[in-house]
Amino acid sequence: MIFQALLEPAVVDAWFREPTTADPWVEDPLPQIDGRLRYALLSAAVERANHFEELLPVAMASVPFCSNLTVADDWGPLLAAAFPTGYSRHADLTPAQHRYLGALADRDVCWRYTHLIASWLRDVGLPTDRDAIEALLGRAR
Repeated sequence: MIFQALLEPAVVDAWFREPTTADPWVEDPLPQIDGRLRYALLSAAVERANHFEELLPVAMASVPFCSNLTVADDWGPLLAAAFPTGYSRHADLTPAQHRYLGALADRDVCWRYTHLIASWLRDVGLPTDRDAIEALLGRAR
């Protein structure tokens, strides 16, 4: 049910008024939910998934909503799920890793102010430079 809901992130975001306690102007945030409900559901999906391939449809559906400012809530945890033992230069990317990383590399707003995303990339052993990610994917920029 969680995975199915996350295939339509905009719909999940519309279930309640903006439920973020981080925004002091919101009137009735959802209790015990910090940020969008979608982020809490995404966290639950990552915990429940047996492998990243199971999460790939959810990950791809979330890409249009990702930015450098959302890395801690969406694409960072998904990258950690995609590379649970870290990226190894001696192993090929799986098709799921390649597809997700490629979609992120294509999304310009994810790469603004890279200091916000660098630790997430480093934590999974990926380069922090977009051009290096493109090279890893076998694409020239």
